[in-house]
This record gives sequence, structure tokens and C-alpha cells, in this order.
Amino acid sequence: MKKIVRQQNYLKELINSQENRIISKQTLICVLRGVLEPLLDNPEIGVVLHRIINKDGLSGIIKRLEFSEIESYDFSDASENLREKVWANTEFLCVLTHRFVSIILWDSKTENKDTVRYYSVFNSKLQDEALDIINRNTIIDIKGFQEKFHPDRRDNILLNSSIRKILENLDEASQDAVLGFAEKQTNSAVSNIRYDDNTRFIAHEIRNQLSISDLYTEVIRKSFEKDNINKDSILKNIDCIKRAISMANNSLLSLKTLNYLDLKPQKLNDIIQNVVNLTKVYFECKNIEYIIENEFDCEILADYDKISAILINLIKNAVEAFNTENVLKNGKFIKIKTEKDSEFGIIRISNNAGKISEPEKIFETGYTTKAFGNGFGLAICKKSIEEQYGKIELAHSDDDYTEFVIKIGLV
Repeated sequence: MKKIVRQQNYLKELINSQENRIISKQTLICVLRGVLEPLLDNPEIGVVLHRIINKDGLSGIIKRLEFSEIESYDFSDASENLREKVWANTEFLCVLTHRFVSIILWDSKTENKDTVRYYSVFNSKLQDEALDIINRNTIIDIKGFQEKFHPDRRDNILLNSSIRKILENLDEASQDAVLGFAEKQTNSAVSNIRYDDNTRFIAHEIRNQLSISDLYTEVIRKSFEKDNINKDSILKNIDCIKRAISMANNSLLSLKTLNYLDLKPQKLNDIIQNVVNLTKVYFECKNIEYIIENEFDCEILADYDKISAILINLIKNAVEAFNTENVLKNGKFIKIKTEKDSEFGIIRISNNAGKISEPEKIFETGYTTKAFGNGFGLAICKKSIEEQYGKIELAHSDDDYTEFVIKIGLV
């Protein structure tokens, strides 16, 4: 009689080999959404492999994945893709594309029900270690995906050091956020709801910062492929990546508290220049004119990262509002203009991408006109600017142009 030898849970062994790193389940949700949402917002050729047992906080994005055109495979015990059910509490998300490869493994079998032990690999040849284990226990040909989406082409010093820096900072911020989150845990139902909202908002903000980092790494990669290496340009791109990382870190750290705010006198000019540097990558190959009228040297009372994140949200939304049907006689434009009066610094952001159909709903959580949107962006902007004692409004929207106005107190 042939002896049947069951496989071991090699995925769990791999997780344990990476220094037993621990993060909260809330932070894990932020990371998973940060990996998946850029792909769902801008679908491209790739594949998603996932085994997600506990879908709390992720059911919506998993549904979006199922209804998208992105190739994906489920490896839950209920699926027909497994050879043996040996993975127990071990879960994973693997996203493989031509631009990036992200592999996250985690196991919920820890001493604390609110934490998980995890293993992560981003844009590294080490991806094969995890994928080989998955391949041995599935009827799906993972090898084909490994060969098609291998990151060899991204092996250059600048790009990989930038990605490693992202991970180092995210890991440090995650650990700090877990400690703070544990300190702030309460049994109040109201508090739990507020934490859930806070986590969803933070995940949205981190996604924006990671999308900026991803786009700038792509610009660097193209420079190397074309042998068009301009040291100053690449260094500026890396500075933008570092700035986006810092903002993502601060977003993660805000998991520590429901009222994380760092209000200080800030130079409005510096904030606008920072936002322009970070967002100009959204304009790559879009044929949209970016107009900056930033002439007022004044100080406002604001949280530097949070006011920057508001403006980034508005600029990103404006870029995405243009589509192939926006053939305009006078050309496409997005404009940032600063003004001041006796009490407020004023920031106007306008574009000619078309009229907003239901202006009365745009600041409502969950309202979106995007095919893959979640409706958090403008709700976050409104909540954030009001926390800084400012105001945002849709001042104008018709077929000619749309304009948002932000007012925030002068120092």
C-alpha cells in the first residue's frame, strides 16, 4: 500500500523565519489595501493570488477584485485550487505585475487575537521562495506567473534602495502604531466604530502616497531602460519618494490615536511647492497643463502632512476626472492658485475636466463617480480641514470649469 505523506505548512515556517514580526490586524488591513487598490484603480496585466480567511475590513475590496478584469485565484480551503488543506490559519496576498511584485504572508495564530505574525517581500528575487511553496500545493501553474512577472528588470541600485527604504519606514511605523493602538483599545462600541472609520481613511491616504512612490520608481526605471540617466532628476524623484514615505509613515502612526494632529505655523508657499513636486508625476503622458499661481508668502496654522494630503487628493481627483472623451478646444488644465485676506490663507484648485453631476453629495462618505472608487477622498478632505479649523467647499462647477476653495487661518 502506498504511504501518503501530508505536506507541512511551509508558509508558516517561512513566516516564522522572518524574525517573527508582529503587526496589528488593523495595520495589516491598511497594508493589504495599499497593495491592492493601486492595481484596482489602474488595472494592468497581472495576477492576484489570495487566501484571506478573515475578510473583516476587506470584503469590499475583495468583491471589487472579483468583479474586475484582473486575473485572480482564490486559495481558501473551500476553493478547488488546493491539493491539500494544510495551511490552517496561514493567509496570503500575492500581487504580480510587470511593474511591481508584492507578497505578504501572515498567520493569525498569535497570543493576541488583535495581532498577526507576518512575512513580506516587495520587488525582490526572494519572491520565488513563497511562490514555490504555494505552487507545490495548488493545481494552478504558478511557475508560469513567476517567469512572466519576475523582477529581474528592476534590479538597479537606486530603485531597489528606494523600495527597501519604503519597507523599512513602513515596518518601523507599523510597530509603533501597534503599540499605540494597543494602549488605546477600549470596549466601547462607539470607539470601535471610530477606529474602523479612522483605519479606512488611513488606508486611503497611504494608498495615495504609495501610488506616488510607485509612479516615481517607474519614472526612474524608464530612465535606466532608455539610458537617459540624469543624476539631478533622479535625485529629485527619490526626494519625492522619501517625502511620500514620510507622509505614509505619519498616516500609520495616527493609528495610535483618534485625534493625531500636529498644528504649527506653516509657510503656505512651502506646502504648495511640496504638493506640486509630489503630484506632478500624475501628469506624466497625460497632456494636462499644470498651472501654479503661488505668489503669497504667508503663514497658516496647519498640520503640514494633512494639508498636503488634502491638496494631493484634490489634484489626483482632477487628473482622474479627465478621460479620452475630454477633447477640449483650449486644452486641459489643472490650476493651483493661492490668495489671502485679513483672516485666511486661500487655496483655489480648479480644472476643466467637466461638470460635477451631483455637487450636493460629493463630501458624503461612500459617494463616488469612479468605477473603482470608494468615496472616501473628499470626505477625508472635509473632515481633515475642519480638524485644522479650516473649510473646504465646491465654489463652482459647470461645463467650463470646476473649482474647490480651501480657507485656513493665518498665523
